[in-house]
Amino acid sequence: MDLPDGEIVARKRLPTPLRRARRGQSLVEFAMVALVVYLLLAAILTFGHALYVAQGLQQAADLAAREIARTPLGADATFKEVLTDGSLGPDGANIYSEDYLVYDLNLNDLEENQSFFHDIVQDWPLLNRQLATLMIVDNSIPGRRLLRYPGALLTSDTAPTGLTVGIPLVMGRDDAGIETIRWVPVVEEIEPRSFRIDSERRGIVALRINYPFQSASMSSFRVNDNDPFAPTIGSPHAADDGAVTELNPDERPGGFVAGPVDGSQGFHAGTYGGQYGLGAQGAFGRVDEITGGRPVRPFRRVISAQAIYRREIFD
Repeated sequence: MDLPDGEIVARKRLPTPLRRARRGQSLVEFAMVALVVYLLLAAILTFGHALYVAQGLQQAADLAAREIARTPLGADATFKEVLTDGSLGPDGANIYSEDYLVYDLNLNDLEENQSFFHDIVQDWPLLNRQLATLMIVDNSIPGRRLLRYPGALLTSDTAPTGLTVGIPLVMGRDDAGIETIRWVPVVEEIEPRSFRIDSERRGIVALRINYPFQSASMSSFRVNDNDPFAPTIGSPHAADDGAVTELNPDERPGGFVAGPVDGSQGFHAGTYGGQYGLGAQGAFGRVDEITGGRPVRPFRRVISAQAIYRREIFD
């Protein structure tokens, strides 16, 4: 005998207690899957950006070294003189200057229909034009919106903006995650004194360009001494600019603009924030037992590209 439609529907439904127990199932499943998806997305964005930076740096290094090698210059000229003080070609344009590592969008408002890359960058030195494509946006100074090369934001007596950039290379970390750094220039000679014709190398252009790559989506952890696959949740690189040691403070290109990053200044100082530009993230919130109430450092590597050319023409 056929049952009424209402009774058929009632038999297909789950009992009320079971229906209530399954209400949070989708939320739990989403939480488990979302963590894996986020980690994959963060890795794709981080290492995709790193590959883009590495390619841009190599193109800039090749261009600068090739241009210097093919330009008539004095046989006794040094690499530093040619790079910063000397001139290339009859127009006397420098190939590179630390004065063009920071551009202030507020002080230099673009006129209508003007483009930063087409109207502003074209007047910069040759190498600075190439490095402009790797600049980042920085709003850390109140009232100023900067386009700048990554690194530590420093003062400058010669730059139009009064600012330049230095690169801290982390040489080591102690048990508390506190860094020891050495300042390196954005552009440096790979083998000193090899540019002159009377050197052992008899005149080569060997330069390196450094770029501090720091991830906005991934945090850095110290090396796991126990097991490469063991959890590292309890040993983050806690940010403490006040304890950082400088090995060569005399070679820092300028004075500090920002103050030290610690827990009292909040947990979101930025990927390149802080006195040394090492960054600070709020990855763990205020978990005092893990970080001592301090923010953590972002994932960080200094990417370098180099090029070596034999000098072809001497003046």
